[in-house]
Amino acid sequence: MNIIGGMYKGRRLKSPGESMVRPTLAKIREAFFDIVGPDIQDAAFLYMYAGTGAIGIEALSRGARTACFIERSRAVATLLSKNLAFMDSNLYVVMMMDVKRAMEQIEKKNERFDIAYVDPPYRDVHAYTDIVSGLLKRDMMKEACVIGIEHDRTVQNILQGVISDMTMKTYRYGDTYLTIVRRH
Repeated sequence: MNIIGGMYKGRRLKSPGESMVRPTLAKIREAFFDIVGPDIQDAAFLYMYAGTGAIGIEALSRGARTACFIERSRAVATLLSKNLAFMDSNLYVVMMMDVKRAMEQIEKKNERFDIAYVDPPYRDVHAYTDIVSGLLKRDMMKEACVIGIEHDRTVQNILQGVISDMTMKTYRYGDTYLTIVRRH
């Protein structure tokens, strides 16, 4: 797996065995950053269920000011740290913990993000409702923000019920869906 754009384009990332994570496909990463476009410049980026870190590293490569990676698995977080080792540690933070606990800590620190990418295990339907609504209710996102949500078809209707007062558009890439939510 390689970074596909920005100053780190072509850099190879380490990837774990298939059973540990489901890395975001290059075509989905490219689509997300094409959609986000110039919004990534100088953005505070939040990557929930970070896995190998590809989306967050891509965000930094394309001009994000900072990135926060949340990953609960110790083995995967260790791999993530290896993938981040070449970067200035002032650019990112890795929170090795459950996403809900990380959200509580972020909220206590009054941190707010411009862009978030949410990619829980597809089978964890409640993560989509709890996490996406939590991002907005906890005031973790800035007033103008973008949230990318990677999911399968079973989650589409659930997302529509959770998201209100925001623009939502869904793109399909084979069996994978990418929903982009914007608040202006």
